Amino acid sequence: MNRLSLLLTLAITHLFCTDATETRAAAKFPQTRQVGDTLYLSAQGNRNPKTGERSSDMGAATRQVMLNLKRELDANGYDFSDVVASHVWLTDLGKYQQMNSVYRSFFSNQFPVRTTVGVSGLPGESPVQIAMVAFKGPRKVIFPHGATPADLPFSPGILAGDTLYLSGHAGIDPQTGKLVEGDMRTHVLQTLRNTQGVLQAAGMDFEHVVSAYVFVQDLDQFGEASEAYLSVFDTEPRPARMPMGVAAIPLNSPVEITLIASRKPRQALLGEGQPFSSNYSRGLLNGNTLHLAGIYRRKGTIQDQVDSALEWIRSLLTAGDMGVENMAELRVYLSDINNEPMVREACKKHFSVSSPALSVIGVPRLPADCEIMMGVVAARQSAK
Repeated sequence: MNRLSLLLTLAITHLFCTDATETRAAAKFPQTRQVGDTLYLSAQGNRNPKTGERSSDMGAATRQVMLNLKRELDANGYDFSDVVASHVWLTDLGKYQQMNSVYRSFFSNQFPVRTTVGVSGLPGESPVQIAMVAFKGPRKVIFPHGATPADLPFSPGILAGDTLYLSGHAGIDPQTGKLVEGDMRTHVLQTLRNTQGVLQAAGMDFEHVVSAYVFVQDLDQFGEASEAYLSVFDTEPRPARMPMGVAAIPLNSPVEITLIASRKPRQALLGEGQPFSSNYSRGLLNGNTLHLAGIYRRKGTIQDQVDSALEWIRSLLTAGDMGVENMAELRVYLSDINNEPMVREACKKHFSVSSPALSVIGVPRLPADCEIMMGVVAARQSAK
């Protein structure tokens, strides 16, 4: 073989090896993960997959995000009518209305529940990112008793099988339609009263809640928020809880709370050597689904923190007769979005068979001023 032929052979070999390597790396974090009738969709940003272009305009970016989600729904035999829950992250909550008008145009009749918060950064400098959960099966929109449906692009609650998804709620006085006045405790208690109306309309109450996301604008006030929260969630097992500071909340509310509830039996889990917490369940198993409380880390390199967090997660999964292959949804919150590529790379080695739908979000502050916090949903069912 002459020198030219050798160089061509090496170049072609490198090309195919590189493509294969990149394909395997991409496969480690699929855009969707289906478990039974539930489809978890990774957060989508504003990148056009055909051209690689990204729009910084909120309306155009939201349209591209929704088209990206539509592509993944279509590929799995779902559509927007099957979506039961969505989570919207915006880097500029002042452009909420631009996002809202485009978002609503993709739904014809029934809107999923939705949580919307302002954040400090998103991958690829996208101004908006959206993750979704879709469900094939019986589902019903839930309104609080006596409530009049409002012209909003989200539902108060969606009952999907035995699982109730609730939109993010704030401390709005239902009589006036405005935020209540008062301290953090006042806002948290009104927020939870509002969620209780949805729970009760679905034949549930706080003892059915399995997961709670608690977003606050000022993390220094989380202690006060937690005290009010625990006065309501005062029986065991308490929900798995994810607390975090965000950049902004609609209506400039100091707090927003998103809940998931289930009619299935619940069991609190602890991994080996993990201490009990009186504030939340570290893992809460309901039927075949496991919700984990936020796992946060702040010591060592990014790889060290990812390894430590996933080892903690692995221990909880083992307690539920699961493994990392059962992780359906992984949300990683970062105090510095610039660490996102390193986090993805650090996660890769932990998923060799199947991987969860992944979302990465930058927030201004996490508990204990940590760098990384992970939220996980896992399921025993074999994924399709």
